[in-house]
Amino acid sequence: MANTQGIRLEEETQRRLKWLAQRKDRSMNYLIKDAIGRFLDDEERYEQEREEDQARLQRFLDTGEHVTHTQMKRKLKTLLSKAQKASG
Repeated sequence: MANTQGIRLEEETQRRLKWLAQRKDRSMNYLIKDAIGRFLDDEERYEQEREEDQARLQRFLDTGEHVTHTQMKRKLKTLLSKAQKASG
């Protein structure tokens, strides 16, 4: 079920939105809904990553478990080698 939500736009923003809507042969409503959807996707992804980072930090604080720089370099070299073999 869709709900109506009103927003106030600066004249310049409205002018730009109207121009883009005409240029893309879309309604201003479509562009606004699309922009809000993209914004929500980005923000939800950011929040999910932030929560995962917090959990990783807490795990480190609780256990001290970590990966050294040398271990990471070795792992990355292995992955690069596998990728090169797969593409070559």
